[in-house]
Amino acid sequence: MSPSIAARHLVLRTSTVAALVAAALVLPETLAAQQSGMDEIPGMQMSGPRIHSGGPTIAVEDPTFVAPADHVFRAVFEINDGSPEDASNMQMGTIARFLNLHARHGVPDERVHAAAVVHGSGFRALLRDDAYGERYDGATNPSRELVEELLANGVQIVLCGQTAGARQIDRDELIPGVQVGWSAMTALNVFQTRGYTFNPW
Repeated sequence: MSPSIAARHLVLRTSTVAALVAAALVLPETLAAQQSGMDEIPGMQMSGPRIHSGGPTIAVEDPTFVAPADHVFRAVFEINDGSPEDASNMQMGTIARFLNLHARHGVPDERVHAAAVVHGSGFRALLRDDAYGERYDGATNPSRELVEELLANGVQIVLCGQTAGARQIDRDELIPGVQVGWSAMTALNVFQTRGYTFNPW
């Protein structure tokens, strides 16, 4: 590769990284702005009927694609991103939407199952309030109520044991009901062999 071409590639890579960093910095504000007016959208319901601490949905009238009447939904979600310390975990909120939107469209709860495999900075959502406060300047866990409600609704939540070890997370720091596995890779593999489809968002 000639020096001039190499220089152009370096500039492109540098500008791409800069753009990604800039996007990451404004993303929380952008998301907050988008959510602030969600309750004004026609047909929008900010929570319920199954999860009441989150999970906004929109009613879809006369859909042209529908699931078979006897279809059983099983989805596993990867939770790998810690939301800002003062905001509920948005990836956990997606699980609430999954449960709410199907309940809202008449699918019985016993035919909608979800699991969450948590690793990386996503572990913050799983901390008890006292443990969260010890790590984050006395704050309470903004995701605790949502996580507790998901667990109460049968969602299996598994923390990666590798993350737990690397972040020095004791079991008694976790919200009761959260499980710890060997790894996120292990849990994702097991759930998928049990018929849970990996949901990529």
